[in-house]
Amino acid sequence: MTQNATPAWGFAHPDCRGAAALLFFMDDLARVVNQYLGHGQLSDEALADAQKAVDALLDRYVEIQAAPEAFDNERIRLALETERGPDGQAVAQVALRMSPRLEGLIIEAQRQARPATH
Repeated sequence: MTQNATPAWGFAHPDCRGAAALLFFMDDLARVVNQYLGHGQLSDEALADAQKAVDALLDRYVEIQAAPEAFDNERIRLALETERGPDGQAVAQVALRMSPRLEGLIIEAQRQARPATH
């Protein structure tokens, strides 16, 4: 028996609703960004392709009504930012820009998903 090494997309999961959808979305978003911009592929062309894929992913979450209060009328923008590393070299990284409301909903879903530590 062989196993598929690629995990299923979060939006395909039967429990992709409400706060759980936000967690699935973040996993899917990371997957898309890594697919297009991982392994040093930080070019304007790769960024444009990644943006199209992120837009399609967000549209998919809206289409399935995973969490309308979170995803409807939202937009996530990708940007390349350059910072100085410890060695003084310029290092490019990907920035995700989203509304404070969506960011807050994601942070709250992550907080609630974490097991309580005492």
